[in-house]
Amino acid sequence: MEQTESAETRPLDGTTLPDIVCCPGGLELAGKSFLGDLDGVTRWHQDRIAEGMRGLVAYADGRPRGFVEFMPAETAPFPVEAPDACVLLCFHWAGTEPEDPSHLEQEARLIEAAVTEARKTFSGMAALGWNHPTHYPIALLARLGFQEVARQEPIALLWLPFRADAVPPRLAPVAFAPRDLRGEGLLAIDSSWSARCPYSVSFAERLRLAIESQPDRGRISFAQHAIDTREDAFRLAASPWDWGWTYLNGELINPFALPGDSLAAEIARHVPRPSQTTP
Repeated sequence: MEQTESAETRPLDGTTLPDIVCCPGGLELAGKSFLGDLDGVTRWHQDRIAEGMRGLVAYADGRPRGFVEFMPAETAPFPVEAPDACVLLCFHWAGTEPEDPSHLEQEARLIEAAVTEARKTFSGMAALGWNHPTHYPIALLARLGFQEVARQEPIALLWLPFRADAVPPRLAPVAFAPRDLRGEGLLAIDSSWSARCPYSVSFAERLRLAIESQPDRGRISFAQHAIDTREDAFRLAASPWDWGWTYLNGELINPFALPGDSLAAEIARHVPRPSQTTP
């Protein structure tokens, strides 16, 4: 197993921003094919830093390997209400397989370092965890002391108070309802994405191309939404909340479970067929 105990961290700022592993040139993108404007990932981080985002960039063996981000709940692009608290945004350790124990251990160390910094300023830290072993795992956050406040399977709102009088967070009300146009003989595709993540940027473009390739494109009503700011997050809050969702006539699908041509095939399967009856 790779030895990563010597990793050091530096504050996330304009100088270390280019070293985030999910920005163009970063280790997470190496050897992979992405679509879309990946420079937007850097711009998104620049905008959030201007709004108070803080964090750490981790280095091992002289190269960037990981990062963790948090920001005040008042400006964080999550539909979470948490007075005087902050929100854990993204954390990632690149260059290992997700199942490698060192992957989660390094991410745990990054979160612990972020918590140490956040304690100096905030009443507590809120987070959205997933019921998943390696993708924002609830189990990992629980091990670090986060308590579950609410759950909309597979996502849970978690809370780590720093003070006894800290007010627990709550999820904002659901504000987005996906469309169902089957009654009009159409397929409504409602999808969100965010420039925070290269995978989200790439899927947004892949979805657009898959829709454009449909022979029955005229029977598809496509609405794509960017969730990049706090205003976006509240206005487009869906249940279960995520900043990357796709609905086909109101049916939530997992876009990352549809690689290659299977995405276009799934869209085609949902397009309503014209009536075969003669008026």
